[in-house]
Amino acid sequence: MKKMIFGALAALSLLTLPATAQEECDLDVDFSVHVGYQGSFLKDFTAYPGATRSLHSGVRVGVDADFEVYEYEGFEFGIRPGVFFSQKGERYKDNADKALSYDLNYLDIPVTLRVSREVADDLDLIANVGPYLGIGLYGKNIAGSTSSEKHDSFGEDGELRRIDSGLIGSIGLKYDDLLLTVGGQYGFVDQLKDTKRLTGSPKNANFFVMVGYEF
Repeated sequence: MKKMIFGALAALSLLTLPATAQEECDLDVDFSVHVGYQGSFLKDFTAYPGATRSLHSGVRVGVDADFEVYEYEGFEFGIRPGVFFSQKGERYKDNADKALSYDLNYLDIPVTLRVSREVADDLDLIANVGPYLGIGLYGKNIAGSTSSEKHDSFGEDGELRRIDSGLIGSIGLKYDDLLLTVGGQYGFVDQLKDTKRLTGSPKNANFFVMVGYEF
């Protein structure tokens, strides 16, 4: 009789173990899509001496996932990896009012620490900070209106490195499933690989404003 009781208890324990393990390992994961404006420039770089520099305007669009890992006294902490198409660069105008530019297209992969807190009903304040990796997809250096005056900035005859990395930070609001985010990036990698024609230590710097939706 005792053996039957112990056997029943053992079987019951085996049946409840998967459910218990699932509860302990259950992760709260949310996915979001974002799209918005990005303004950027190449810090510590003057490709065209004497020309007037101006902000490069582009788009930033991508997806990310939010893994909630801890909660303490109303604050939620999580890890937020993502993938974004990111347009960066810089624009110039010379004395003849000729348009010159670096139009750089990157794949940005940020992994940030997320801290959030509910400040009103269905309204959360969110902050993110962490490193990012940038991979140059294609970049045009445009020095005129003809095709001979354009080349791939990341190509064999280009002057910029294809890999970038640095720090990204943002702050935003989440109302229900809608997101509004304002942030910026600063690259740590000197992007200039061709020092024969150009001088300086250009680093990507940008700010962005995005709207998003969380699933």
